[in-house]
Amino acid sequence: MTILVPTDFSKLSKVAVLYAVRAAKKLNADIILLAVVNAPSSSRALPKWKRLEEEMVTIAKGDAEQLIREIKKEIKGELEISYRYILGYPVEDMIETFVTENGVDMIVMGTKGASGLKKVVMGSNATAVIDNSSVPVISIPKNAAFKQIKKIAYASDLYNIHEEIKTIAMFARLFDATVQVLHVLPEDSAKKIDKNMDADLIKITNYQKISYHVLRNDNVAEALNTYITDEQVDMLAMFTHKLDFYEKLFGKSVTRQLAFHAQVPLITFNKTTLV
Repeated sequence: MTILVPTDFSKLSKVAVLYAVRAAKKLNADIILLAVVNAPSSSRALPKWKRLEEEMVTIAKGDAEQLIREIKKEIKGELEISYRYILGYPVEDMIETFVTENGVDMIVMGTKGASGLKKVVMGSNATAVIDNSSVPVISIPKNAAFKQIKKIAYASDLYNIHEEIKTIAMFARLFDATVQVLHVLPEDSAKKIDKNMDADLIKITNYQKISYHVLRNDNVAEALNTYITDEQVDMLAMFTHKLDFYEKLFGKSVTRQLAFHAQVPLITFNKTTLV
């Protein structure tokens, strides 16, 4: 398995790298740090652009080598971690191209990065990567630290539940984690609750650690965050593909809200890449 960590070398990006490295040790995976020197093609025609580009690449390489030294001091044992850079724009397209050309299995990244010039040159946008990625993306909140993943909450609109749960169960098996399927309904919804959902999902996946829960709240993000806190969930899982059911219903992007406000790491899967 190969885990890609796009980084701008900010403090938050180091949090994401540490999380990815600790997860990689659990999964026996390799880590690739990736810096995207983010410049539109039109800029490359400017005078002295080549020299500026070389300077940016040199800075990125130095930052990467320093970060790898710091990580290896903090993380003991064998660790396969390498560094690459790519030139181009927009960042999400460059990352997706790298993913497909290098057999990347998963992306781990912070939800916010550096500011100012560094963001223009090497920053990346978590929501754009989530929208564009063909592999799972784990978004790491500012203060998150990797711990054993025992509880995964999977928020679902139920439209593709039988297909999506197979992917979720496959991921949960990597950590022997429980999967708590969450479906949020408005407070006044008269929709009937399927009491056989637990058994159906277990049968479909042949994975016993699955349970089904209905939450009632007019604010989906609030309902999920409350559940995560009360149940001490270790990771939230969602599928995303443009505007999904919840986003149409509530007029905003729930997945993208949670990428920035979730209290725990958020793993997102693209609906077009179901197993």
